[in-house]
Amino acid sequence: WEILQEPLHVWKRGDLRSRREAAALMAAKVKFPEVALAQRPGAWSGGLAQRLALGRALMLEPALLVLDEPFSALDPTLGCHLLELLVALKAEGTALLLASHDLEVVRILCDQLLVLREGEALCQGPTGALLSRPPHPHLGELLAAAPRLNAAEA
Repeated sequence: WEILQEPLHVWKRGDLRSRREAAALMAAKVKFPEVALAQRPGAWSGGLAQRLALGRALMLEPALLVLDEPFSALDPTLGCHLLELLVALKAEGTALLLASHDLEVVRILCDQLLVLREGEALCQGPTGALLSRPPHPHLGELLAAAPRLNAAEA
């Protein structure tokens, strides 16, 4: 509870009751079980911790959300739910800055793409164009290495 409510407390938004209500709503939004809010963070799985971190980041309704591999510890069902949540936030005007190796997530969430390798910028431009016609061999290798459900696509 404290972790979710802390941003509201620091920025002096609401009273104790309204902060608790906002925390409960956010926990539900990111599918974080209320029973886990009473636990110490060491008792959580990586997926629970990742969902709570996203919920905490969203508590102040930021204009920009910086995400580093936001789905890495999530099972596919929860990942899909949070992907839908991020798509909705983007549609509402929240800017997203995403660092990810998951090119399908990048394809869905990002309008622009910057491909880095060991800190060096290799290519940059509209996501759809770069992913459909990789201008750099490294991006082509990343695309070729992405898992596919249909072996015929390989």
